[in-house]
Order: sequence, then C-alpha cells, then structure tokens
Amino acid sequence: MFCEYCGDTDGTETGVDHDERDCPWYDTDDSPVTIDAAELSDVLQATADGSPALRASIGLLNDHGLWIKRLAERPGLLLIDYSSPAPEAYGIDWPKVVEALDAKDLPASSGELCILFIAASLADAAARIQLGDAVSGLDTANLALVLKAIAVANGRPEAR
Repeated sequence: MFCEYCGDTDGTETGVDHDERDCPWYDTDDSPVTIDAAELSDVLQATADGSPALRASIGLLNDHGLWIKRLAERPGLLLIDYSSPAPEAYGIDWPKVVEALDAKDLPASSGELCILFIAASLADAAARIQLGDAVSGLDTANLALVLKAIAVANGRPEAR
C-alpha cells in the first residue's frame, strides 16, 4: 500500500497497512501548511508533462485562473511531501477534490465548480461527471477553456 505522506510502499516504515496517523511524516508540526499558488502552478505543470490528460486538467485550472489559488489555500486537497523541512505540494489529490465537490464543500459559483469537476474528470478516470450537465451552464469563455482542455487531453495541438 502506498502512503501519501512518506511514500512507503513496502511497509518498512510502520507496516504495510499503516494508518496515516501512524506515519512518521503525518502532521509533523503543528503549524499550518502554507502553499504558494505560483509555485503550486509551476509544480503541477512540471508533474503533468508526459500525460496529455493531466496536462489538460492542469492547463484548464491554470487558464481558468481561480482554482490553483483556491487549492493552494486548501492543502488537504493536495498531495504534500513532508520529507523536507518545509512541506512541499507535488500534486492534487483528485479523489479528495471529487469528494469535496460531491459534498458541496467548496464555495464557488456553479460555473467555477463545473470547471473543477471537468478538470478532475480529465485527471482521474474515477471522477465521473455528466459532461452535458457540466458544460450546459458555462459561459463562452469557460466553454472555450474546456474545449481547449479536451483537445489537449486528446493529444491534439493547442489551437493558436
């Protein structure tokens, strides 16, 4: 089993099925984790290289302009490496994002939520959305961003 806190896969840290609270890297200090939105954007773009679907998802979030900043403010929705002195985000925890979306735990407009739902669906095949419902309420600008992301996910070159 893979632990998102220590990266342990073979149980050498605290046992194969160790609970996150047993992980030596879980909640290593009592101060809140601070993530810089610009750094998060750079890291997400770098880690998305090689995967058209993930690159499309991160591109959609970056192009939209809202969600990278909001995700940086919610480190519980990010994958964070606690092995260095300062915790560093290295990805988005898409199942937690979908869970938060389903629970209506993310304050945003319906169009903003649709963008995040679509990005989650592009990044993680387990995140199922009704595409017709998701795009029906989008304005022209956001629909153009979604269409661009779908083309990127499909491996098509970005339209200029």
